Amino acid sequence: MPVRRLLLVGFLVGALAACRGAGMPTASPESSVAPAGTPAPSSARRVVVVASLPIFATMVEAVGGDLVEVSAVLPPGTDPHTYQPTPRDVAKLAEADLVVYNGGELDPWMERQLEAVGSRARVVVLSEGLEPPPGVVEEEEHVGEAPTAEHEHGVNPHFWLDPDFGIVYVQRIADGLAQVDPAHAVTYRANAERYTSEIRTFDAWAKEQIATIPPERRKLVTFHDAFPHFAAHYGLELVGVVVLSPGREPSPQEIAQLVERIRREGVPAIFVEPQFNPKLAQTIAREAGVRVLELYSDAAPPGMDYVGLMRQNVTNVVEGLRG
Repeated sequence: MPVRRLLLVGFLVGALAACRGAGMPTASPESSVAPAGTPAPSSARRVVVVASLPIFATMVEAVGGDLVEVSAVLPPGTDPHTYQPTPRDVAKLAEADLVVYNGGELDPWMERQLEAVGSRARVVVLSEGLEPPPGVVEEEEHVGEAPTAEHEHGVNPHFWLDPDFGIVYVQRIADGLAQVDPAHAVTYRANAERYTSEIRTFDAWAKEQIATIPPERRKLVTFHDAFPHFAAHYGLELVGVVVLSPGREPSPQEIAQLVERIRREGVPAIFVEPQFNPKLAQTIAREAGVRVLELYSDAAPPGMDYVGLMRQNVTNVVEGLRG
């Protein structure tokens, strides 16, 4: 073989080896077949999910695992009722494959922003169609009296604070992911079942803990009306709230009524939430001679997932009420 031809063959062999080493495709018939366990090209990109609240984002992470890229619109420790989305939040929604939000009076800004950006994302409204459980009385609310399931414009939206509804949220997230990414539907549903089992295990423990509180002390006063579903699930009596509507400060007369009710009912503690200024609740607690502890509803510390939030709530309730 002439020298020039040998050099050309050697050059081509070397170039082919270099392409293979760099991970570049070649004309080999085997190159179109993905290695075992590798997702198909259409499934290689992670599903982009945007949730309204960080606590819902942790549910998405539990179900989606490494197959999803999830972010929350609401910054940690922020009140969703009064939040105004930023241009950056709107940009997130425009890029999402799946959008997850609660619905009702909790995060109505999500629906408005989705319409504004013309989003084509699949949307999961977690609380859609849910109704308050038996034991949650619906009646007119007054500061200083027991809160109810009924808000000014609809049913109390904090369903996830009842673990039975939390499981519904997880299952709805799994269904949404399976619709967006059917190639991994089995994985999403298996992850949802695993997380559901974790929630049920937590719930059994929580009921045992609540049972250690003397019946006459199973009474809650919370900062805002977020806990009727939690209370109904665990057999607690909601005696009153400090602020019925976020952003509406109670009058001095209403505060005096709540203090008197706390004393009359023998409520051992008031529970505040991190997204609200605690000074008013602390003043009421001093007047009533009770403790102040913390509960989580719309906002939780960074890194705390749904089960962690619920476990901390039960731990704090037992500490505050058992005495």
